[in-house]
Amino acid sequence: KMGKGSLVSSIVTADASIAKNFVLGAGAWHGRMLVLNAQCAKESTGHGSPLPLLVHGGPGRAGGGEEMGGMRGVKHYMQRVAIQGSPEMITAITNQYMPGAAGIATRVHPFEKYFEELTVGEQIVTGKRTITDADIKAFANLSWDHFYAHTDHTSLAGTLFEQPVAHGYFIMSAAAGLFVPGSRKNPVLLNYGID
Repeated sequence: KMGKGSLVSSIVTADASIAKNFVLGAGAWHGRMLVLNAQCAKESTGHGSPLPLLVHGGPGRAGGGEEMGGMRGVKHYMQRVAIQGSPEMITAITNQYMPGAAGIATRVHPFEKYFEELTVGEQIVTGKRTITDADIKAFANLSWDHFYAHTDHTSLAGTLFEQPVAHGYFIMSAAAGLFVPGSRKNPVLLNYGID
C-alpha cells in the first residue's frame, strides 16, 4: 500500500523549539515543511508554491519534475523532507550551521570549552590583519609557490586577476593565527581543517 502524506505543510512561528518539534514530528509525512517567521516571510514563495529544483517528497506523495513523488522516492529515501525557512531556523531544526545564519557571540573561546558545551553557530570575532605584498612574497619563498598571480605583477593582463592575489594556504594560515588564543597553553594539538 502506498504511503500517505501531503506535499507540503507549513508552520508560522518565531519559536525555534516549537518549529524543531513540529518538523521532527511531522516531517516524515510531508514532502516539504515551510517554517515561516519574520525573517523569511518577505521572500517566502508561499505554502503551496512549487520549488522545482528542491528534491523532496516521498512514496505516495504528490509531485512531479524534481519532486520525489511516487516510486522514485522508494529508490532514494523512504522518508525525506525539504525544510524551507530562514537560515537561523533551519540551523536550529537541523543542528547544522546554515550559511547566512547569524552567529552566536561567545565570551569563552571555543578551545576552552568541552565538546558538550559547544553550541552550533558559536563564533569568535578576532582582530583584523592586512595581507601585504611583502607577506605574499615571503610566503611564496617559504612555500616555493611562485604562481604568476601571486608573484608576477606584469603577467595579469588578459587573466581573471586584476591585481596580485594571496595564496589560499597563506590566507588559511593567517586566519588560524588569528583564532588561536596567543601564547597561552590551550588544548590544540592538531588543526586538521578550516571551514
